[in-house]
Amino acid sequence: MDAVTVTRDTVFIAGGQPSITYVDRERLDIERQLARAIATPNQIVSLSGPTKSGKTVLCRHVLGEREYVWVEGGQTPTAKDVWDKICYELNYPIEIGKATGQKTTLGANVGNFIFSVSGSQLSEREISRTYRIDTMATAIRHLIERDIILVVDDFHYMTEDGRKEFVRNIKGAVFVGLHVVLLSVAHRTFDAIKAENELTGRFISVTVPEWSREDLSAIPYKGFRALGVSCSGAIIDSLSLECQNSPFLMQKLCWEICYDMDVVNPTTKLIKVPDAIRLKDIYIRLAKDSGLPIYQRLVAGPQIRKSRMKRPLVRGGEADVYEATLLAIAETGPYGSISYNQLRSALTGILADKVPQKHEVTSVLKQLSRISREIGIDVGVDWDDDKRTLDISDPYLRFYLRWKVRQSA
Repeated sequence: MDAVTVTRDTVFIAGGQPSITYVDRERLDIERQLARAIATPNQIVSLSGPTKSGKTVLCRHVLGEREYVWVEGGQTPTAKDVWDKICYELNYPIEIGKATGQKTTLGANVGNFIFSVSGSQLSEREISRTYRIDTMATAIRHLIERDIILVVDDFHYMTEDGRKEFVRNIKGAVFVGLHVVLLSVAHRTFDAIKAENELTGRFISVTVPEWSREDLSAIPYKGFRALGVSCSGAIIDSLSLECQNSPFLMQKLCWEICYDMDVVNPTTKLIKVPDAIRLKDIYIRLAKDSGLPIYQRLVAGPQIRKSRMKRPLVRGGEADVYEATLLAIAETGPYGSISYNQLRSALTGILADKVPQKHEVTSVLKQLSRISREIGIDVGVDWDDDKRTLDISDPYLRFYLRWKVRQSA
């Protein structure tokens, strides 16, 4: 691998593949677990973990120089979309033209030749028809023949019917050598099994654990050192506490600090992050930039003709049931996973009167889940009616609730 030029943008990479600040978390043996799972023949591999916890970075790192086709579940909601995308990536056509044996003489007759509208000189032109090829069979055959690994990121974003059809498509292919890796959020680990019960015994699950504050702290320690920046342990502790267990968000926070200090390239003279740096300002700015559009869509709730009842808040003012619910979620921390009882307790704490009934709260949570899916990005507000828990997998949304909603409450 070529050496990386050290700059702020190659050191702190949010949303890309870091090298200088890559943290392997060796003691957890995650890389070897994933490598072993991928090497195991005739198995579907599920790599799951919290949103923006480094699943993509880990998978690409472990795959290394292996050939793979990477498909985004959010962009390929159906099985047909997946196979078409793979054919595109492998440079195989999804349609072919076939001659019919019939001929035509289009254009004006000039001498012994027929000139087409485009100006090409033709004596005659053969009629052809377009046929759509079986992209599933074509994709699977070439993936197996060329030993290319198929990776479906955000597998949970495919439609339920799309997941079922896709899993049924690959069930037999895995038996004869197709390698498949499915990436999903932690609480959707077994979506493949749910889609096809007969996969039992052909399924290996690897879970990316939540990041500890110690592991998160390794990112600024490595990155600041590479740039010739000195940063106190107290500042790094604050960053690791506030980044919502997300290496993605930690990378972004460190980049913001460097930008504010005009650090672009390494310097021979050590630069110190001021102890008095206003981290709160950075947190609030980053929260606003990343979470506001999502929050606005959620707090608006479903579109209805009549206005919703306003409920008095303990702090003063009023809120409808959707705003009150999001305020209550923020009051929990917010946690990544919140039980109904925790949420109910928080609602009781912020509302002075008219606390919604159980069925009203459940209805709101279901609507928030539906709106989250409609947004089409990994917002991850997911209500599980069986477990009676609300999962908020997106650290950026939790960060917004923490630093914009809760702070202003």
